[in-house]
Amino acid sequence: MDDELKKIKKRSLWSVGSLLFNSSYSALLGFAAFFLLTLRSGVYLLGIYNTVLATLSFFNYFTNLGLAAAIIQKKDVKEIDLNTAFFIQFILSIVAVIIGFFLTNNLFSFYKDLPKTAVPLYWSVLVSFFFLSLKTIPSILLEKKIKIYKVVLVQAMENTVFYLTIIICTLMGLEIKSLVIAVLIRSVVGLTAIYIANPWFPKPMFSIKSAKALLSYGLPFQGNSFLALIKDDLLVIYLGGVIGLKNLGYVTFAKKYAEFSIRIIMDNINRVAFPLFARLQHEAVLLKKSLEKVLFYETALIFPMVVGAIFVFDSLVHIVPGYFTKWHLALFSFYFFSLSSFFVSLSTPFINLFNAQRKLKLSIAFMVMWTILTWLLVPWFIKLYGFNGISVAFFVMSLTFIFVFTVAKKMVKFSLLNSILIPLFSTIAMGLYLLIVRMAFLDRLHNVFLHVGFSLVGAVVVYFLTLLLLKGKKVYLELFEIIKSTNT
Repeated sequence: MDDELKKIKKRSLWSVGSLLFNSSYSALLGFAAFFLLTLRSGVYLLGIYNTVLATLSFFNYFTNLGLAAAIIQKKDVKEIDLNTAFFIQFILSIVAVIIGFFLTNNLFSFYKDLPKTAVPLYWSVLVSFFFLSLKTIPSILLEKKIKIYKVVLVQAMENTVFYLTIIICTLMGLEIKSLVIAVLIRSVVGLTAIYIANPWFPKPMFSIKSAKALLSYGLPFQGNSFLALIKDDLLVIYLGGVIGLKNLGYVTFAKKYAEFSIRIIMDNINRVAFPLFARLQHEAVLLKKSLEKVLFYETALIFPMVVGAIFVFDSLVHIVPGYFTKWHLALFSFYFFSLSSFFVSLSTPFINLFNAQRKLKLSIAFMVMWTILTWLLVPWFIKLYGFNGISVAFFVMSLTFIFVFTVAKKMVKFSLLNSILIPLFSTIAMGLYLLIVRMAFLDRLHNVFLHVGFSLVGAVVVYFLTLLLLKGKKVYLELFEIIKSTNT
């Protein structure tokens, strides 16, 4: 039994480490591909690709049905269960792909500025979606064996092939064709790699009883993500037709850059925070301390990034040849998406707290609120400010973090002020430095290169020196201990 526990612990550590590495690696590689797309391709291309990905997620939702979760939660999984789940998803995927092909003309009537060259991209995504459905069972089996690191390795291979293909093809000037090639190659590589990592082949077996048991758990589980689908993916599909794909390209540009570094930090910290809060849910004192630590480290990293980006981003856009001319219309949205990310970062740890405390109704209630606000505010602000109104709407919604904080405060007696005060003061000090640098090198000397250089180097020094003065060496010693503990 001890050997089995050691094996599980070792696999878990490998899985956590690989998840953290893959998320950072994929984000950086994706950023490089995104940058080249924005540099070499037309504005509308980002709008098209964002819409196609949202459509893929939409199809995937209605064919998944929570079967993966249903199998993972079963203590004893039989061969009949695996094959039943496989054929349910296989048939649904075929139906979805056929429907998708027949909806091609309808898409072009809804998206008035969609070029005919986008048809192959849409079809390639449908094909890749079919391949994606074939990967489900091998991936599930690896997760049940707590060999998530193998799944992550496959994902890393997919992302590497996908983004490198985009980078190479974009440099060759292939425009939309680069996305078509990348999507198809990614699907083939991913499918091949997952079956090498865990060979499994379907057998002609199907059970009505097994199907009912799997769906009875899977359907309610899948229902939890339905609101996220309506709030995010359906909104993108809607926006492409309402504001036009070119304007959606500006929105995609602004949102991607505003959230790039923040997403890496939040996603990785939250992966650690959720199991930590769940483990300490009956230890009030330790839970309070853990929540305050999570808030401190998240805000200590996110606050300076948001403020720094607001001061420097326009100069960075000027430095890249031709970038400002193409993307200056997205700057307004970038600033408001950045501000919304600032406040969203304050609410995310509390949502993790609710889930870890099994207060799922609270999380769902807030998701319902945000979904309703999204569909009320976004169309309204679009009428007021055009496509820039989307970012303003997101900023207004982010201010609702105060409601999340109020509810969390009733559950755990923590101090938000004590958790974020030092990062906030350090960020203010950095902001004052950036303001002086901007006035000196941009407003007076009109030199963007000096502005960027002094801003990036000086801001880092000012921020961390202020953090050291206010918090002391303790903050760096804690970070060292956290890193050291993950290697033992």
